Order: sequence, then C-alpha cells, then structure tokens
Amino acid sequence: MPQTTIRADLAGGVEARTSRSRFRRRFGVLLFALVVVRGVVLMCVLPPFEGWDEYQHVAYVQHLRDAGRAPVAGQSVVSPALLAEAVKFPHPEAAVRDLLGGVGAVGYGSFWALHQAHAAPNFRDLPVSLYQAQHGPLSYRVLQPAFSALGGVGSLRSSIAGMRLINLLLTAGAVGLAVACLRRQLLRRRDAALIGLALATHPLFLLNGVRVANDALGVFLATLTVWLGLSLSSTAANLRRSRLTMAWLATGVLTGMAVLAKATNFALVPFAGFCVLMLAIRAKADLKRSLIAGVALALGFVAVMQSEIRFNLEHYGSLSAMQEAAVNHRRGLGPADLLKTAASIPWSKTITQLWDRRMFFAGGWSFLHSHPRAVGAYRDVVAIGLFGWAWGGLVWVAGRRRGGGRLFANPGAAPACAVLVASYTAALAYHMVQSKLAWGASSTGPWYASPALPWFLTLVIVGGLRWPLGDRLRPALPLALVAASLAAEFIGLFGQMVPAYTGYASWTVAFARLSWLQPWWLGSPTLIAAAAVEVATLAALALVWRDDVRSERGGSAPRPRGLAPGDLRGGHAFEDLDLHLPRLR
Repeated sequence: MPQTTIRADLAGGVEARTSRSRFRRRFGVLLFALVVVRGVVLMCVLPPFEGWDEYQHVAYVQHLRDAGRAPVAGQSVVSPALLAEAVKFPHPEAAVRDLLGGVGAVGYGSFWALHQAHAAPNFRDLPVSLYQAQHGPLSYRVLQPAFSALGGVGSLRSSIAGMRLINLLLTAGAVGLAVACLRRQLLRRRDAALIGLALATHPLFLLNGVRVANDALGVFLATLTVWLGLSLSSTAANLRRSRLTMAWLATGVLTGMAVLAKATNFALVPFAGFCVLMLAIRAKADLKRSLIAGVALALGFVAVMQSEIRFNLEHYGSLSAMQEAAVNHRRGLGPADLLKTAASIPWSKTITQLWDRRMFFAGGWSFLHSHPRAVGAYRDVVAIGLFGWAWGGLVWVAGRRRGGGRLFANPGAAPACAVLVASYTAALAYHMVQSKLAWGASSTGPWYASPALPWFLTLVIVGGLRWPLGDRLRPALPLALVAASLAAEFIGLFGQMVPAYTGYASWTVAFARLSWLQPWWLGSPTLIAAAAVEVATLAALALVWRDDVRSERGGSAPRPRGLAPGDLRGGHAFEDLDLHLPRLR
C-alpha cells in the first residue's frame, strides 16, 4: 500500500475520532444546559410547596437541622415554626384537604383574594404528622447545608429555591450520566444523543427532579449504579481478581446508597443480580469470578444498608418504614389481604397507562394537566417505538437478518433495560397494593418510576429505530417524542399552571404574583431570560446535530465497525437480545 494512502487513512481516522469527540462534548454540554434552563423556568413558575408533599420534605430537613437526627414515622411532627411560615403561602388543594387546612392553609384562589384585601390566613397551632419520616436521611442531609445557609424557616423563598436548585443540578447530572452510559452501550453515537434529548425534554422527569424531595439524589445515584453495573457486566471478565472484587464491592455500596436516598431503588437489586448473571454467561468469565462478584456486591450493599435496617427494626419492627405497610401491619392485615387487594386491580390497564401517559406530565401537587392531544401524541409514539421490537422480531424470524446489524454494542444492554423497567414496575405495583389496602385507593405517584425512565426511553427509541426507514428519517420517532414533550410542557406551564397558581388573574398580575412567591433572583426577568436561553439551546443542539451529519456524509466520520448503509433499515431485535451463550458440545 502506498505511503500516501496510509497517511490519508491515518489522517481520516484521527479526523473521525476528533469529530466524534467534538460532537459528544458539544451535545453533552448543551443537553446539560437544556435541563438546567428548563428547570429554572419551572422554578420561576412553581410556587413553594407545590411539589408533591414538598412541605413534608422541607419539614424533614428542618427536623434534621433542629434535632440533629432523623425523624421517626408516627412520632415526629412538622415544626410549628415551619407551619406558621408555610400558611403565609398558598397551597395546592390536595395539601389543604389532607392536613394543612387544619392549621390555616388555604388554596390559591382564597389566598389571592385575601392577599388583595391585605389580609392573610390565620395560623392554628395543631400537630401535623411528619409522615415523610418513612424515608432515609441521606438526601435530606445533602440538602440541609443549603437550607441553613439560605435562611431556613426564616427565609422560605430562598431556602426552598436553593434546595430546588441543588436537585435540579442532580437531575441534569443524571441526564448526563445516562447519555454517557448509553454511548458505551450503543453502536451509533447519535442514537445515544437522541435518547438523551428525549430524556432532557421529558416533563415529568424534570417536575419530579426539581421539587424539594429525595427523588433527585435517588435518580442520580440509580443512574450511576446502572452505568457501573452495565460496564462491569460487559468488561469485568478481563479484570484482575482484586480489581474485580473492588469494582463489584463499589457497585454494591452504590446500590445501597441509592436505596438510602429513595427506597423505590430497591428495584436496583434485581438489576444488580442480572449484571452478575451477565458476567457469568460471558465467554471469558468463569464461575469462580462470578461468585466473587456476587459476594462482593452483596457485602457492599449490606455494609451500607445495615444501619438503616437496624433503625427500621428498632422503631417499626420491620425492614421497611413505608407508612402504608406500617398502617396495614397495625391493623392486622396480612398477605391474604394483600393478595385480595391485588386481585382487584386491573393490572394490564394500570401498567400500560403508567408508562404511556401517566409517566409523562402532572402539574405539581395540584395535578394539573396538559392538552390531551400532546399526551395522546406521546402515548402513540411510545406505542410505535415499542412495537418496533415486534417488527424487528418478525423480520428476524422471517430470515431476513443480516450480519452486523445490532444497534447495541453490549448484547446485554437491551435485556438489562427491560429488567430495570420490570423491576421498577413491580416496585410501584407493590406500593399500589399496600396503599390501596391502607387508604382504600392507590396513592402511588407515577414519578416514583423516574429512575427507570432513561432505560424505558432507550427501549422505546431503539425500538423505533428498527422500523424500515431511511437514514434521513431515522430520528423521526425520537424527535416526535421531543416535540410532544416540549408542547405538553409549554401548554401545561402557561396554559394551566400559571393561571391556577395566580388565581386566574391577567398576565400582568399573574407574573407579579409569581414574582412575589419567589426570591428576587427567580422573578419575571429570570423567567423571560431562561425561556429565551432554552430556545437558543434547542437551536444550538439542532446546529450541532446538522454539522455532525454533514461531517459524516463528507466522509470524515465513518460508520461504526460492522454497519453497512442498509443495516439499520430492518429489525434485529433478537440479535440485540443475544447473550452469547457458550455452545454445548
């Protein structure tokens, strides 16, 4: 081969790597920025305590600050000082009907009528149970320094906004981690970018992440755990035994921390076990290494969880502090009652609606809705994406598969995503049964499944990429998800939430009232500026995408190894589920 040809090939390879690196860096930074600016817009609109159970989560932080220890469910109460300040703000009707109405809190319409008359709700000093004491203290200890530094109860506007900002950054970080993880799991770099864009614009993922609660840290740690688990399941067979042990020990520790942050993350335990199983069935992994991995994983998890388990056993007599389970236990209700309750739930409809519409948009604790057409569009796109796996399976069975057509670089990634979605679905199903038995109706929020959303969207989008579309139309389904999300968020925020939170006043009065509810740095100028930056960020993402496509078509960014131009036009569902089992001899 002539030297000029070799030099040209080397130069082309360097240029391709530079192009890929530049695209990853630019697109990743812009995705992080998009989540942050969208979050700032939401923070400007969302009144204090409008997040689900938000006053309870603030009360948990206040209890840690005052008492120096975690509250005990069934014993601890919300600080009277916090309640006295909280009634000076309007509250969602769900909170007023629940407990806050007893201490004088009123809804938005009544509050603004009093405010216009230069009056205020009257505080009544009555005990309010701190029912969110059912959670572990990890997330609240992370938020406590900001709460104290920004004035605590004496300056609720600033302290709540500061804690929301921390959670917003954790949520943006979770998006970044998910995209970084998927880059290693998918063959085409822009596929991970498409999934990241769908996640970065998802309304409920942000609504859940921004509020003062333990969800943001729980989602962040869960995403980090998934990244580490998937990486180890595909590469740990080549590690030295000492490094293998430490890596799986760290995975166990991280899994335990995720559970301490949010108990719903117990759903990570089956995923962690699946990762060990994946290690065991890979060609280069022997049984002894897999056993070492499993033992190290379990030891790390138990080491982190043992103190929380001992606390729960001491105070509640059970492994979990879940309030619904405690209520049912006190009433003498057991497994037979749980099974009877479970039999009364239409599971097929419940699970389908959980993922194709309920896990999309909910306007705070007031449970405001977006336009039905936006929700319907999201539902339809999700269905098309998931049916793409069936299409891929049919094509595969028909014998039309071609070599090298996988979309996943890691053959275990697709089943791992399915395990995660199934595990979190089971966790929510368990809560549905317990809460329906305890309260007569399920109180399970769809946002509890937020840690599984990146991996659910991965299944939806990769399924959509299997439909026989040309390269130009490949991004159509992910971009349809993005469009539905942005439309639902815009309509929900400015068509429903702003009017409801401001007493359906004129726009001038409405923005003035929103500013009154927030610290000075989240007033109307910030809202307008953040909205403008959001539009600019979306435009920048489109330009970065266009430049990368042009670069690839110009020959500077070759296709991934093993992919021919037509490989992605058929379906290869079962090839991605291939676990590379050793052949029997």
